[in-house]
Amino acid sequence: MSATQTAYERLAEFHDLFMTEPWERLRPHVRAAFADLDEHAVVVEIGAGTGMGTRVVAAESRARIVALEPALVMRSILTARVADDPDLAERVTVVAGAAPADLGLLPDRVDGFVCAHMLGHLAQDDRRDLFGWLGAHLSGDGVAVVTTQRPPDTADGGEAGGEIVESRRLGDYEYRAHHMLGDGPQEYSSRYEVWQGGTLIRSHRFAGDWRIVTAHDVAADLPSTLVLEPIDSSVALIRTSSR
Repeated sequence: MSATQTAYERLAEFHDLFMTEPWERLRPHVRAAFADLDEHAVVVEIGAGTGMGTRVVAAESRARIVALEPALVMRSILTARVADDPDLAERVTVVAGAAPADLGLLPDRVDGFVCAHMLGHLAQDDRRDLFGWLGAHLSGDGVAVVTTQRPPDTADGGEAGGEIVESRRLGDYEYRAHHMLGDGPQEYSSRYEVWQGGTLIRSHRFAGDWRIVTAHDVAADLPSTLVLEPIDSSVALIRTSSR
């Protein structure tokens, strides 16, 4: 199990608390990409996590969904989310596996795919293997939604870094997330805190690999059969080059 998978096994408790807004921002792009697909089409979600994105894809499309997720605890939440919704239970297949090692478990033909909030976990060779497989299996009129990042801002001294803080209240507790970029290009850590009033109840820190992957990086990773259509600095579409 990779360090990133191990981290997700432990942070799964907190993951969904802060993912509603990112997926709501992505929803219009998912709708535009997949709304015209019929019930026989297949959309593959790479790194489906706990299924928050799976739920959005299902709401904005009639397609069947194959959700690939390597982390056991995240996949357990995904499976429970699918099982508790009759529509998802009919349309979503949960596959235990990671990209690119387990892409052979996916259908031979896909009509769309989603790589959201996960490309930074893959080294360049793995990204190229992933897109190479997808380029060979995406239907001629298929389309994909991927998320990208801006190049990191730098301080006056020229060093990348910074911290993002989020908070959310559930009942008597306030949950705070501190996301930190390290000094190295692949260093990333998060600290989750649970507060009751002014008292810190518990704190957990998680570290894993994360690379800034820009639209330029993704374009360079694509095989000749695929082309990138950036929408903004954080979202892009991928289509077949013959379209």
